[in-house]
Amino acid sequence: MDISDTEDLLSLREHFRLSEHALREAHKEGLRAEDVLYAVLHGDIIEQYPERQRVLIVGPVRQSETPVHVVCDYGSAELVAVTVYIPNRPHWLTAVNRG
Repeated sequence: MDISDTEDLLSLREHFRLSEHALREAHKEGLRAEDVLYAVLHGDIIEQYPERQRVLIVGPVRQSETPVHVVCDYGSAELVAVTVYIPNRPHWLTAVNRG
C-alpha cells in the first residue's frame, strides 16, 4: 500500500480509534484523546513500517508547540493509534530526527 500522507491513510479507513495502551500513554504525557486525534489529523507521516502495517505520525497538540508522536496500525478497516508519546532526547534530537 502506498501511503504518502495522513490524508491517504485516513481516507482508506472506516474508523479511527485509540487503543487502551495509547490512552494510558497519552494520559501519562498529560494529553487527552482529542489531542491525539488532532495530532493525527494535522500531522505528517515521518516513518513507515510496511511489514507491520504501521506508521509514525508527528503532529501538534492544539494551541501548543508540543509535538506528539502517534504510532498507528492500518492493518484492518480501522486506523488504530497503538501508542502515543512526546519525543525527547536521547532517542529524538528533534520531533522528526532520531538521536
